[in-house]
Amino acid sequence: MGELDTVNLLVTHLPVWGGRRLALEDLRTALKGRVRLVAAHFNVMLLSVDYDDPVQAVEDLRSSLPKGTVILRAIPVHRVVSPPELGEVARVVRELLSRAPPGSYAIRLEGRLEDSGREVSRDEAVKVIAEGIERPVNLGSPDVLVLVKRFRLRRLRGAVIYVGPPRGVYSAVKG
Repeated sequence: MGELDTVNLLVTHLPVWGGRRLALEDLRTALKGRVRLVAAHFNVMLLSVDYDDPVQAVEDLRSSLPKGTVILRAIPVHRVVSPPELGEVARVVRELLSRAPPGSYAIRLEGRLEDSGREVSRDEAVKVIAEGIERPVNLGSPDVLVLVKRFRLRRLRGAVIYVGPPRGVYSAVKG
């Protein structure tokens, strides 16, 4: 995977002219320069931030981003799976969940994963990922959020995986 191995943050920003530059300026200011752009396309950026825990980077963003920032979302990345094969994503999710605190969980899948070269529906993919997970499901207020987000950045395609508290993901809409 090469450079994708260093990715630990996915950020989306408003699709405006100069949006990437403005988002990077806000990120570098909020994170005191501890950010490096790995790949970007349109309004999605894959980043490497100099933090032991990318959830802490998101907390720093939450408290430091200026009002009116172009940044829409920041997702800590615990693992990147490229290509976005359903079986590998399911294996990684189970591994990460085995290390997560106990409690209920919910899976959020954004985009479609692949299985043997075909795209799988989100419902089917969630069922496969959830197979064998021995935790209660709580879609409204889970203790642990499993967020899988598919990305396509020019020739790069994959899925980022976050497993942690729902508050670990920054959303400009939700705060």
